[in-house]
Amino acid sequence: MVSARWVEWRRSVDLDKYDARWEAMAARGESVHGEADAVDRIVATMSIPVTRILDAGCGTGRLAIELAHRGYEPTGADLDPDMIERARRKAPSVPWLVADLANFVDETPFDLIVLAGNIPNFCAPGAQRAIVTNLATQLSPRGRLICGWSQEVRADAYHWPEFVTDGERAGLQLVGTWRNWEGDELEPDSDYAVVIMERS
Repeated sequence: MVSARWVEWRRSVDLDKYDARWEAMAARGESVHGEADAVDRIVATMSIPVTRILDAGCGTGRLAIELAHRGYEPTGADLDPDMIERARRKAPSVPWLVADLANFVDETPFDLIVLAGNIPNFCAPGAQRAIVTNLATQLSPRGRLICGWSQEVRADAYHWPEFVTDGERAGLQLVGTWRNWEGDELEPDSDYAVVIMERS
C-alpha cells in the first residue's frame, strides 16, 4: 500500500540524520510543531472533549510525542517498523503500532486523527480512498480527520477535492480547508492543503 516514491525515499533516508535535523531546528529556536499548534486550534472549536488522538503515519513520532507533552493521549501508527521502534525508544509511554492505515482497527474510537507529513503522496496510487474510508470508521461521533499534504502536479497525484469526496462517501462532512498548518485560507493555486472533516 505504499508508492515507489516511498520505497525510494525510505532507502535513501538515514533515520539518525532525519531526527537530528528536527532537533537542530528546535535548538535554533525554529518552530517545529506547527501541526501540534494546529491541533490545539482545531480542538478548541470542536463540540466534543478531545483526549484520544491517532497520529496516522507517525514516522519517528515527532507529532505524537509533542501531543503527549500537551496533555493529549496519542497513539502512533505507521507501516515502517524501524520508525516505530525509534519512536518507541524516544517515548515508551506512548502506544506505538506497526499498522497499515487502510485496515488498521482500534477497539476504542479516536476523537481526532491526524495525517501529517505527506502521507497521501507516499501511498500506492488508489490506496488513499481505502485509508480515508477506514480512518473515518475509527472516529468518535463528531470526531475529526485532518490531513495535510503537498498538492503535487503529477498524473497519479491525489488532490484535496478527492480527499473531500472520499471523506463524504465515508460519512464525513467538510469543516475547513487551509493552505498550511497556520490556518491560512486555501487558494486555487495552493501547493499544499490541510483538510479538516468531521464525522456526522
